[in-house]
Amino acid sequence: MTKGELPTALPADSTPLTYDATNIRAYLISPDATTIVPDVTVTTAAIAAAAVTASLSGATNVTLPSGTVLIFGTTSITLAELAELTAVPTAFDIVAAPAAVANASTATYSVLLEIPLAEELTPSFTDQEETIRVHGRSTPIRNVNGKDMTASIRTLAGLDNPVVSRLYRKGISGTPNNRERVLWRYPDGLAILATVNIGAPSPQGQTGNSMRHQFSANLSGKAFYCNLNDANPVWTELGT
Repeated sequence: MTKGELPTALPADSTPLTYDATNIRAYLISPDATTIVPDVTVTTAAIAAAAVTASLSGATNVTLPSGTVLIFGTTSITLAELAELTAVPTAFDIVAAPAAVANASTATYSVLLEIPLAEELTPSFTDQEETIRVHGRSTPIRNVNGKDMTASIRTLAGLDNPVVSRLYRKGISGTPNNRERVLWRYPDGLAILATVNIGAPSPQGQTGNSMRHQFSANLSGKAFYCNLNDANPVWTELGT
């Protein structure tokens, strides 16, 4: 029996794409930031050990808030005042330098501080609504507190990491001194931005296993989402 030729047109495949959760990232955003600042190179003149000032410059005009941690090589320098960088080196107050830094050393600054070696990043949203029973089921009739959110943040990095140290300091502080803005970014294009209270830190570990630091995050301000697949992505407030 003679066989016909294969059809030239192939059927469309509508199987959804899948994404690797390993690529989920979460960041702390500088509390003074009003825009997303891309990576900026910061250059320093020589800094002596225990010095309380540093001459810093940046080719791109940018403002670094007080408390910013700049890592020059393996030495972390913390600003003790707001620093408005220009191409001309300017002296700024710093927390006493833990070690000497060579002249012309560089560090990278961004308002996005990635939570390192994150093992768990799980924001969870719930509805705060009043309900009544209609035909045997709970039916929402009005918003009470809108959308609520809680999250777990667990990292394998230790307190010697400046981001984990910052989370730890916030976690042991009381409200409102434990506020942070956290950005979650997912590989499929979803981004979530929320102002949260960092909960009490919970160090975990046992003999033979890696140590972990775990923090809770509870919504204390507004939450927004953004679809980065859109032609012109914008932040949209949750619950609106």
